[in-house]
Amino acid sequence: MKRRPALFAALALVIAAAAALILTFTLKKSAPSGVIDEITHDKTEESAGSGRPGKDLNGMKKARVFVLAGQSNAVGVGHAEYLSGHFGRDEIKKWREGFENVKLIYVSHNIRSSGFVPTKIGCAEFGRDTFGPEVGVADLLDERYPGQTFFIVKCAFGGMSLFGDWLSPSGESGLYDHDSRYFEGVLSTDDRPFGWCYNELADLLKKSFETLESEGYKPEIEAFFWMQGETDAVVGRVDGYIELYDALLKDLANEFPGYFDGCVYVDAGISEVWENYEKINEAKRIYAAQSSDRRFIDTIGAGLTTKNEPRDVPDIAHYDSDSVIKLGRLFAEYAF
Repeated sequence: MKRRPALFAALALVIAAAAALILTFTLKKSAPSGVIDEITHDKTEESAGSGRPGKDLNGMKKARVFVLAGQSNAVGVGHAEYLSGHFGRDEIKKWREGFENVKLIYVSHNIRSSGFVPTKIGCAEFGRDTFGPEVGVADLLDERYPGQTFFIVKCAFGGMSLFGDWLSPSGESGLYDHDSRYFEGVLSTDDRPFGWCYNELADLLKKSFETLESEGYKPEIEAFFWMQGETDAVVGRVDGYIELYDALLKDLANEFPGYFDGCVYVDAGISEVWENYEKINEAKRIYAAQSSDRRFIDTIGAGLTTKNEPRDVPDIAHYDSDSVIKLGRLFAEYAF
């Protein structure tokens, strides 16, 4: 008689186990495909800021990709020699050694990386120890989400116009039909065909996606960063600018269906040294306010400067070294 409580307890455990098996079987029979895996298995590592699993249901790793495009302030003319006046030695050392967890593939004029490389100082157009906003992007991503892996696709060319060099297919056909005055006096740089910068970006994206997919990743564009407008502002090409920018974004999304789903579009304003900067920036601001997936960075309000470096003859067309880092961090900040 004294053993009956123990016997009853053991019997209760058996009944509970049987009930669990029946419940699991019922879920598998009734739940949609993939749901039961979310119920019975630990979730994979979550991607930074998204709350989404690091792997999708067919087992491919999700590659969080950021696109950086535009003209010379996207290329980056930040002089590394001046960084010590703004940042500590350890920070600068980190940027020189590079971020192994934030990979960069890039093309600009006559230089291009052989593939994805660690993001660091030196991945810019000019060979004079310079860098672009990608360093600031990587710095904030690594700071906020240590151990997470990210990929940056950078395609930028100095002095290029959205009305010629960056002209996308639907932008060209639409504006020629709409109003030919937009194109008066417009020549693509170096007599290259209209849209050659757009084509370079499309080719680089295609190569990037193929590379990532061959390594078992499922690329997903997290954000598109645009730093452009100086050239078009200074020659007075303001009317039609936003229509062309909108056409460029839509053409990219159509050319790469699925990759831009959920993308955030972050557009940076130009500095006050350019004629018509107020008009270009206001157009950018209004466009960004029209959709929740668009952002505008007020670079002037954020305190970015162009008038201090190099010290002997400041290059007022381009951001100072600390502002290049800040611009990149702002891009990453606005992406989430």
